[in-house]
Parts: sequence; structure tokens; C-alpha cells
Amino acid sequence: MRTLRHQAGQIFFIVAFSIVTLMGFAALALDLGFLYATKRQMQTAADAAAIAAANALQTSNSADYVQAAKDVASLDGFTDGTNGVTVTVPASSGCPNAANQQCVAVTIAQAVPTFFLGAIGYSTVNVSVQASGGTVNGPACIYALDPSAADAISLTGNVNINVSCGIIDDSTSASALYANGIVNVTTTSTGVAGNYSSTGIVTFTPKPITQIAPAVDPLGSLQPPSVGTCTQAAVTNAGTNTTYSGGIWGTVNLAPAVYSGGWNISNPIISRLNFAAGTYGNGINIGGDISSLNFSAGQYQNGGGSGNSITIGGNISIAVFAAPGAGQSYTFCGPLSISGNFAITLQPGLYYGGITVPAANASITFSPGTYILAGGGLSVTGNSTLTGTGVTFYNTTGLGGYGPINLTGNETANLSAPTSGSMEGILFFQDRTIAKGSSGSTILGNSNSTFNGALYFPTTSLNYIGNSSASGYTLLIADTLSITGNSSLGDNYSSLSNGSPIRSSALYE
Repeated sequence: MRTLRHQAGQIFFIVAFSIVTLMGFAALALDLGFLYATKRQMQTAADAAAIAAANALQTSNSADYVQAAKDVASLDGFTDGTNGVTVTVPASSGCPNAANQQCVAVTIAQAVPTFFLGAIGYSTVNVSVQASGGTVNGPACIYALDPSAADAISLTGNVNINVSCGIIDDSTSASALYANGIVNVTTTSTGVAGNYSSTGIVTFTPKPITQIAPAVDPLGSLQPPSVGTCTQAAVTNAGTNTTYSGGIWGTVNLAPAVYSGGWNISNPIISRLNFAAGTYGNGINIGGDISSLNFSAGQYQNGGGSGNSITIGGNISIAVFAAPGAGQSYTFCGPLSISGNFAITLQPGLYYGGITVPAANASITFSPGTYILAGGGLSVTGNSTLTGTGVTFYNTTGLGGYGPINLTGNETANLSAPTSGSMEGILFFQDRTIAKGSSGSTILGNSNSTFNGALYFPTTSLNYIGNSSASGYTLLIADTLSITGNSSLGDNYSSLSNGSPIRSSALYE
């Protein structure tokens, strides 16, 4: 009897011990489960915060991206400095490439209270997670920004587009994307907010996806360059300077002067004609036989009328606008007109009235920098050759109102955008304040033409035929876009310090 009672006692002890043990494991499982759930929630918050910081970093390199990360983490329940939570955003730390300032890491840490582990001395457990976000090249290279236009992207004629990037059409029209003719479009993707239609033999590879959410302007945060002012200088001399309108001359050195009737150098034979640095006006008309025509930095003005600041024609061998020295710049108060069959080198500056190359066979070299086209735009209608490396054309309003970019001749154009700096990757930039419906731009290059950079016309139309260089890139962003021939748009951004000008955000880890 005593043995049975003894055995019963042992069984009771074993059962009691087992129950306590099971309760301990259950408590441990509950605490561990809570910690695991908290860490997952924390990781979700860190991922979202990293994306928010990366988005902010695209428009600001200040502390804005830090605050953006903390704000998003707070929305997900992890407020920096509250309930033992710390949210730290060490720029570049923890990113795949520590030298990449377009990458940012977010760390969230918290001392999480436990339910049962406190009995064995663990009242809190430190939990931390990290996420890295950064900017990557955008997925698309062709954008139509108009929200409702029919044929916002129009592909007409014998069109062959082969691009290693995507198309985004923001228009909600039933015919937002329209193709007519023999059209073959190969992209990584094509998205249309509305729908698309086609007539003729049309192939899209892959098939467009319709009813997408419209995308924002991919370059909407790009800051425009500053635009200077053009103030006409007072007249210094009466009449018109006709001293060199005929005769045979060797080297002629001109001193700055503003004639009420301008300068007329119409029919001389000059071996070398030099304009010293300074202010000239009102209007300079140059023709004749000139072996070497040289301009120095300064202001060239038309006197406030409708005429050109400089008109260059005649039988000229070479014309050069020299690189400005320290503290010097070029300002043209009136259009610059180039006609003739000669080589000319231009410099960045304020072109108040634009640049016109009418029916010429000129060879024009644009030196690196930003060309402010303040009214008049850029018009080339002949068989000229345009060359420029590291150039940006900012097209805004000014003398004569707004004028478009008009490259409609049989010109050969090889133009490329800067590879660093504030205008990195931007070839043409239309002022966003230009009213919708203003004159559209036409950029048509022959088969030997290349346009490396972004062609950005956010409120006006763009008619385009052109190519990237074999190792280059082209981005087309316009209110509405028409492509009427063969175009090859590359996506090789290796020449740029920060990759494509169009950026999107992604998690790195």
C-alpha cells in the first residue's frame, strides 16, 4: 500500500514538473513569437523608411532625407526617441557602395519588453534591423506627360524603334498611343494610362499594358539654370561704322563701340578680323572675304530693335568666338544669325533672341557649357553640321517671345550632354513655365546624327527622328511626342557620374 502511495506521489511530481516545463516553453514561445513579429514589423518600417530617404535624396542632399526616413518609420509605429526606439540614418553606411552618396541606410532599434522572460532576468530584448535604399536608373526613356491628349505618342510612317528601356504614356485618352504605317516597336515595356490604337502593319514587343497609373514628370525636380538679363548699353558713336566695307586689309583689330547705326563690314578682303573684349552695337553685319574672324567675350547688341545682334555671312574661312577669360562671358542682346559655308565655334552664354542658321552649310561647334536661348530658340534649316560635347540648351522666353528648337534641315548633328554637374545628362531643357500649346519643337537628324542626353520638353510637343551613339543614351520627355522615322535610343549611362538623369528608388538590401 505504501508502495502504491509512493508511486502516485512520484507521478504527481512528474506531471506537475511537466506542466510547469510546458508552460515555460509556451511562455518562451510566446515571447519569441512576439519578438519575431516585432522584428518583421520593424523590418517593414525600415524598408519603407529607406525608400522614402532615397526618394528625398533625389531632390536634396541636406538633412531632408533623414527626416523623411524618420517620418515614415513613425507612421509604421517606430518613432525615434519614443518607447526606446532609435532611428538612425547614417548616409552611405551599410550601402553596397559606401562611396555612393545616392545610397542611404536606415537602422531601427528598440529594447522590446518581454512577457515571461523577465522571470529569468530578461525584462527587455534589444531588436534591431537595417535597410539600404538608393537610386537606380529609371525603367523608361520615352515619356508623354499630357494627361488627356489623343495621340499623346504618335508613331507615323515607316517607324522602327528599338530601345532597351520602356515607354510611359500618361494620357488617359482611348487613343493615347497611336501607330500608323509600318511600325515596329521593341521595348522592355510599354505602359499607357488610357488605351492605344493602330492602323497598318504594327508590332509592339511586348504588347502595351493599358490603364496604368500615370507617372509623374521624371525630371520634375530638375532645377533650371539661372537666366541673366540683357540691358542695352548706351550709344557711344553716331551713325554707322563702314570703315571696312571695302578694300583689302591685313589684320584688323576693332575696339569696342556702340554705333547708333551699327557696324557694316560688307565687302572687304581681310586676312584677320578681331573684335576685342567689350560691348558692340547696334547690330553687326559681316560679309566679304575674311580668312579668320575672331570675337572676344563681351556684349553684342542690336540696340533694342528687332534686328540681329550679329549677322555673319559671306566668304569666311573660319569664325571663332574665343573662350571667355576669368570673369568674362558672352551676352547677345538680339539674335545671332549664321549664314554661309564656313566653320564657326560658339561659346556658352545668354543668347537673347536665339540662334538662327538659315539655309547654310556651316560647320558649327558648340563649346562645352550651357546655352541660354531666351526667345527665338535654335533654328537650323540648311545642311549644316552641328557638333557639341558637354552642352545643354536651355530654351526659355525672351526677345520675340518663346521660340522652339527647330532642327529641320538635312543637318548632321552630333550633340552630347554634360557628364557631370547640375546639367548632367541634359541636352535640351525647355522652361517649364512655357504655356502648354506654345510652338512645338522639331529635332530631325539624318542617319549620321546622334543625340546623347535628355530631350526635355515638359509643356510642348516634340517631333523627333534621331539616334544615340553606339555607346550612348537618349531620353525623350515631352508633353506630346511624335516619332516619324527610324530611331535607336541607347541606355548606356556609363559616361555619366550618377547614371541616368531619370532615377527611381529601390531597396538594395
